[in-house]
Amino acid sequence: MPTLKVPALMKTYLDGQTEITVNGATIALALEDAVTSYPSLRFHIFDSVGKVRRHINLFVNENNIKALSGIETPVAEADKIILIPSISGG
Repeated sequence: MPTLKVPALMKTYLDGQTEITVNGATIALALEDAVTSYPSLRFHIFDSVGKVRRHINLFVNENNIKALSGIETPVAEADKIILIPSISGG
């Protein structure tokens, strides 16, 4: 099963873990599996209409999904899905 990796600041939503295994053949299905298992994570990934929040960057291994097939990017059993929130400020 693919692994979802989140930054340490988000481990609170994953019962103290920074990595979990997820089910799903695509990023969309894997994320849905993650938020089903860890409901408090949903608000931090998805907006009110169910789209991935604009400040969330997702990678499959080292590849940004924006350069692949977006949320429908396929994932394999050994893949790591890496979630990185954008940080801004001034």
